[in-house]
Amino acid sequence: MTSIVAPVFVRSVQAALPQVLAAIKQGADMLELRCDEAAREVVEEILARPDVRCKPTILTIRAKAEGGLFSGSESERLRLIQHACRLTPDYVDIEYDTWRKNPEFAAELLPLLAAADDHVSRKPKLILSNHDFSSRPADLQQRLLAMADITPVRIVKAAYQAQNLLDALEALRLYQELPKIISQSLVIIAMGEAGLITRILAAKYNAAFTFAVPAGSATTAPGQPTITDLIHTYRFKRQQRNWPLYGVIGWPVAHSISPMIHNAGFDSIDFSGVYVPLPVEPEYEAFRTAITAMRELPELNFCGASVTIPHKANAARYLQSHSGLLDDTSARIGVINTLYFPPHGPIRGTNSDWCGAIEALRVGTNWSLTDLAHKRVGVLGAGGAARAIVAGLATLGSTVIIYNRTLKRAQELAHEFNGNTGHVSAAQLDEFGATPCNVVINCTPAGMVPHVTTLPVNDIRAIDSSMVVFDTVYNPRRTRFLLAAGERGAKTIEGLEMLLRQAVVQFEGFTGQSAPLGVMRIAAEAALDRKL
Repeated sequence: MTSIVAPVFVRSVQAALPQVLAAIKQGADMLELRCDEAAREVVEEILARPDVRCKPTILTIRAKAEGGLFSGSESERLRLIQHACRLTPDYVDIEYDTWRKNPEFAAELLPLLAAADDHVSRKPKLILSNHDFSSRPADLQQRLLAMADITPVRIVKAAYQAQNLLDALEALRLYQELPKIISQSLVIIAMGEAGLITRILAAKYNAAFTFAVPAGSATTAPGQPTITDLIHTYRFKRQQRNWPLYGVIGWPVAHSISPMIHNAGFDSIDFSGVYVPLPVEPEYEAFRTAITAMRELPELNFCGASVTIPHKANAARYLQSHSGLLDDTSARIGVINTLYFPPHGPIRGTNSDWCGAIEALRVGTNWSLTDLAHKRVGVLGAGGAARAIVAGLATLGSTVIIYNRTLKRAQELAHEFNGNTGHVSAAQLDEFGATPCNVVINCTPAGMVPHVTTLPVNDIRAIDSSMVVFDTVYNPRRTRFLLAAGERGAKTIEGLEMLLRQAVVQFEGFTGQSAPLGVMRIAAEAALDRKL
């Protein structure tokens, strides 16, 4: 079973203990005692504490060349490592370069370490590690194999900075291939946002361990998640090798709360799967290459993805180039936000944004679809969200007016969807209010964090108590636009409703089961509260 290791910087025992206790309480299986800045007597004291040794410990005194903080000479560091090994931590982490360049040190250390087949003695077991904080080494596999050739090594570990998702996928490929060649356990970490999946999926790939920090603690390397996120959001201790993978593809994507929503839903229905953030650069070639690479890793079992800004057009292009199946409304919209990769048969795509928006309106107003078809709707903006919503409303038969700063763009969108049952026209944004509307939908990013004081229109006097105002922005939940509309007596609908209801469509496509909307709502609200 893959362990969760909590790294703790040890400068003094008094300062380190609260981090140790928090890590244990939150579910850490092991502790890495980072003693880079600890004096000899502090190392002795921390390793003598029963409340620390109640969990297996990794002793690390990291060199500056590999991201550590040790400020003394190299000979001083090596002597401190030797002394610490006599204090019998469960593991000692030593850099491969240190071992290779200091043969006398390695020879003197050998009697203090457990042999490769020694599972009985109290001697520390050896972790050999290699770090690159700039990029993925071109010879990464060769480095791992060279470390595995060191006789007493138990765990071979590599950490490197991921420049993109492909760098992270290389770690997962090595997790698949190297156990066929070497007997040691592996830890391969791609650092940074692009490499987060190597930490999240460590249990799926049977890594020796992964690192996570207690909530509120400083990280010891870029991209470390919290222990709570690993266990509760990503279901780390339940992951299995054959679990299907789903994710949200975007750029950037770290802000997305979709992993919290979908994983909470998976957990609620006991669905075997995990949903992760997948950062992919904006260009189509990056999107195509990332999707292809994930689908070519059989043990990844990549089965589907939500697609967000800026990749919705890229997803439609990818689907078309692979002869995928697309429903009629999504085909008219021309962009999609969901891809399904079934084990057999063609890939499928859909746009669940329009379904989510229509359902949010229907439930929020208690109107039927027929009622909505007879309403006049003002849509603010002419981007991707507006496109999906206009298409859905036009299909229903609603009368739609698209208000946009650039009139030409609004006119082009109106021309495309006018006559698809409903009537669609365009107007300049500053003309908002000239024509009475029953519903106003903000499809611009105005009011989104961090620009929370921005309004999508300069003059809201046209809004009154007879109207419904719907904002597709969900962070913050109550945007300035919704607050202002509420003060004028209008009924308001939050963007979170659209996010949840489009996620329901995706979820049911992923799982083939009914979505637990209430559970997903609680997870979304908790995630937004954390981001405030």
